[in-house]
Amino acid sequence: MKFANVEGVRVEPFSKAHGICPHCGGTVISKCGNVRVWHWAHKSKQHCDRWWEPETEWHRQWKNQFPSEWQEQGRCDESGELHVADVLTQHGLVLEFQHSAIKREEVEIRTNFHKNICWIVNGCRLASSLDQFNDALKWSTPLRSSGADVFQFPLSSSRLLNKWSGLNAPIVIDFGYETVWVIGQTVGNNVLVYPLKRDPFLEQLKLGNRPPPVQITQPKRTRVQLIRRRRGIGRRM
Repeated sequence: MKFANVEGVRVEPFSKAHGICPHCGGTVISKCGNVRVWHWAHKSKQHCDRWWEPETEWHRQWKNQFPSEWQEQGRCDESGELHVADVLTQHGLVLEFQHSAIKREEVEIRTNFHKNICWIVNGCRLASSLDQFNDALKWSTPLRSSGADVFQFPLSSSRLLNKWSGLNAPIVIDFGYETVWVIGQTVGNNVLVYPLKRDPFLEQLKLGNRPPPVQITQPKRTRVQLIRRRRGIGRRM
């Protein structure tokens, strides 16, 4: 948890501090070590949002692209159960940044809860993900679309695409570069994927706009440019 209330002010963790959880009112303690990102933890050791997951520097880099007042906003379902969005824009768009492994059923439950949501997935969690994606990109079918180059991938060509395709929400894969990749609609045993530049993508999210749907006209000939691996785990934002 990035924020807690200390003397009535919403603040980030600092050394040897106690605060109040903004969502449940429980006591939280600052954790300011050298291994994990600094965060607040509930003194009871039980988080008030059962969907809570430990954060990484990657999470924080994405969160910090948005105003602090949009970050970690809690909402309750019909039964009163609390769930905290990574980012909730002023336009009602929820952004979830996913690094750790997660079951498909859990993704669908969270998507149905938030409804107006865009998932951003860390493609650098497994070293093999980028290699598989590049191999699949070499054999993909370029298609003609308005506004972006679209590629048709066989679902069997990439575990990452296979896992995240077919959801009722846009999925954006971040490999740590200037371009992110959007998983579009599933067509039979194939999935449509297209690239977006990171900065314009961020600006559209701030306006409450999810990545646009794919509009295909006809196949075309396109030179496929692979993603070159960088040293290190990914791009710092």
